[in-house]
Amino acid sequence: MNYRRVLLVLEQAHDASRAMAAIRGVAPHMEVLVVVVPFSSWPLAEAPDDGENAGFATLVDQTAAAQDVDVRLVPDLNPAGIGEIAAASGIDLLVAGSSLRLVAALTELRKRLPIEVLWIPRTQVQAEGRPFTRLVCVAPNRRAAASVAAFLRDRCDSSHEVTVLSSTALPDPAAALDVAGIRARVRVAALTDGLPPEWFDENLRDNAADLVVLARMPAGLLAGAFLSVPCLLLPPPPAKERTTPEWSIDAPDIVADGNALRVRLDHAPGLGRGAPISDQEVAFVADGRVVARATTRNGEADLPGQCAADVLGVFRADGRGEADPIAAIEQMVSVVRPGSAPLVLFDAELASREMDLVRGIASRCDLLAVRMRATRSCRSLRERLRAAGLAPRIADASLILDEGEALDVPDAVHAVRLARVAARMRGMGFPVAAIVHRPAAKPDTVGFAALRPHEIAAHRFVAPAPVKAPASLEARLEATAAPSIAGNRIEVELDNVKARDWLLSAMAASRERIHIQVYMAADDDIGRRIESAIAQATTRGVQVRLLVDSLHGRHGSFGARNPLLERLGGMRGVELRLSRPVNGLPSVEDLKRRDHRKLVVVDGALALLGGRNFSHEYYSGFSEVALTPLSMWREVPWLDAGARVEGPAVAELERGFLEAWTDAGGKPFEVAEALPAGNVAARVVVHRGLRDARTLEAYLALIDTAKSHLHVVNGFPLILELQHALLRAARRGVRVRVLFGHLTPTHAQGPFGGPWAAARTAATAFVHSRVDALVAAGCEARQFSVPQQTSWAEGLGPVRSHVHAKLMTADGRVCAVGSANMDFTGGYWESELLLVVEDEGVTADVDARIEELIADAVRVDKDDPQWRQLARSREWLRHWPSLLS
Repeated sequence: MNYRRVLLVLEQAHDASRAMAAIRGVAPHMEVLVVVVPFSSWPLAEAPDDGENAGFATLVDQTAAAQDVDVRLVPDLNPAGIGEIAAASGIDLLVAGSSLRLVAALTELRKRLPIEVLWIPRTQVQAEGRPFTRLVCVAPNRRAAASVAAFLRDRCDSSHEVTVLSSTALPDPAAALDVAGIRARVRVAALTDGLPPEWFDENLRDNAADLVVLARMPAGLLAGAFLSVPCLLLPPPPAKERTTPEWSIDAPDIVADGNALRVRLDHAPGLGRGAPISDQEVAFVADGRVVARATTRNGEADLPGQCAADVLGVFRADGRGEADPIAAIEQMVSVVRPGSAPLVLFDAELASREMDLVRGIASRCDLLAVRMRATRSCRSLRERLRAAGLAPRIADASLILDEGEALDVPDAVHAVRLARVAARMRGMGFPVAAIVHRPAAKPDTVGFAALRPHEIAAHRFVAPAPVKAPASLEARLEATAAPSIAGNRIEVELDNVKARDWLLSAMAASRERIHIQVYMAADDDIGRRIESAIAQATTRGVQVRLLVDSLHGRHGSFGARNPLLERLGGMRGVELRLSRPVNGLPSVEDLKRRDHRKLVVVDGALALLGGRNFSHEYYSGFSEVALTPLSMWREVPWLDAGARVEGPAVAELERGFLEAWTDAGGKPFEVAEALPAGNVAARVVVHRGLRDARTLEAYLALIDTAKSHLHVVNGFPLILELQHALLRAARRGVRVRVLFGHLTPTHAQGPFGGPWAAARTAATAFVHSRVDALVAAGCEARQFSVPQQTSWAEGLGPVRSHVHAKLMTADGRVCAVGSANMDFTGGYWESELLLVVEDEGVTADVDARIEELIADAVRVDKDDPQWRQLARSREWLRHWPSLLS
């Protein structure tokens, strides 16, 4: 131990030998010794006479071990006077006997001065002159444990053998010692029944310990009534000032990605997940010292990537931890770094019997649990892992994917999310060999296996070769299993009339076959025009395959019959197939896992795709309708987008239709390769619900690699991953422009009426709430607006209609268009189709059209008091259930 300046308080000179034996044990390198003797207790026979009598000579001789000895007489044991001496001499250890008078005086002194006190037992100690190396430390509570940890860090080294008696279980003692910077050899034992006197007789006999260390001590024990070895009393840690009650911290472990270390900190109220710890400075402790500080933003904070610690203590700073950071630690987190053994990620909520199967491969693999639901506390999940005999390490899916407050993510999508976590970690250099997901649809994976628990034992785990995260746009798009296809002619539109002309003209020119996939079809003016075009094609011998989502097509589910589809299905030459009919009591998966793709392929040579269904609002022009304030909202056209494709990409689009067609029970057919028709390259990204998230990854690729500007045309509630990606882009200087709309169209006097208008208005607030963060960050957000048209009632004014388009452009060189909504449903549940066009000419034309729309749109001004009030009023909508998106 490294005490250098010692203050010894003696009542009798003959106590000096016992005191010096103890001092030599704890302060072998003592430099200064100040001896204080109370004058009132000194024997009269040895009364001082200019310091030259025999009593002082004996005392000085016994204390000659110090380089500098200062013997002082004081009138009495006055705590204030002794405190002044200690402060003036820079004392770091006070040594005293165990008389009751000293106990009272030095207990009062300890309140005034935070100093360590060594109590000398009444019985004789061994005066061997050797350092004390065998210690027993008593920590009956958390604060006492913090004091003991600070003592071990500051005073002990690897030569000390320490037993820590603790009533608080340490789930990972080695990690705790590492964070505290303790180098001593420590064993932690349970302390359950306090410290009765008998304990010392039983445990300290035969010189089993040189020293007992306590942070808190009963008065009787301080008096030395039953101590046979010296006792070191530590100063109490500084009290934590609290102005208001405060929840404890709940945090996952940190996954090192080679850059900044990102940590997630939440309040932990005990059940479920508390609110994020936002806008607060937090400190990180390693080796007993604060090694980093950061300020949380919505519960998240980044540490410098060069932090080398494997375990960190965390506490909320706000003035705490200045005296001793160990005492301030509120939570410990591990830093998970890439290793060499095969890494298996598993759902932290596997059933107990499934956890047993995971434990069975612990000798073959490195295991890491992943929290899939943010509503489950990391604390409770760690307890489950310990109970299962597994290492209590928890990575957080939401943190790795940057999902934000994804509070209601349903179980059905966890397997896909876990696969995405694994893919991210592979890109960070982790040798991910497999994921173990709860029983559900098996997700598509590349480079690692997706296993259900019962498949673990038979699997051969091999650490894959390291991979580097794809950085370029091209590499990231390749990861969506969508190769670049050259030789196409592609045109993208944002015009309902043009889209209608393309569709009807293509059908009229068909010679052999038409393949149609659609989500909805209405028996209205547009539906009947399409019906007529199909009927005319069949009279020419054209074969028509029509695939409709049964639930949203309102045909074949729950006994519903759609008149339009009924007629089309009865036509000669038309084969109608329904995707996943629902009957009986539906599950959430029945309702949400739908096929949302829209595609028409004519003669294997021409393809039309986008967001449009077969009904009025998708294919009618704004100037073609006669709107009045009494019009129903469904009479108002919507803004949508689509693409016309000729060339080799058509075959890839048709292969996607073939897969969906056969899944619905249709017979296979041959897909012919189309000849080159131009010089445009494109990728066909197909997302299969609950199997992958490829269209979401494609959107993220465009955003994350953008350098100059982004255009986003979207009318659905942005999934938070995309919102966060757009915010990151804005922070790095990318100009972000978003065009969005109103699910219930409005005119100058208010919203149009009609069925479900109120619900759609509420949904509009949800959509806008996901744009508010972009507005606040300085992004350019515009509400789609159509100027007064001559066909509308006079005075109707501009109409703010729904934006149904799913369109994104990046840097004027690439654009993406299709059926894939940018919300949670489009990202995970529904099957989607996205065409990524890698061509500056096509993208320039799209950007020009967006500029035209933006010119008429209404900009949202972040300094507008009305917008600020609206934004505050809909903050709660961040908790809107993703199932309703």
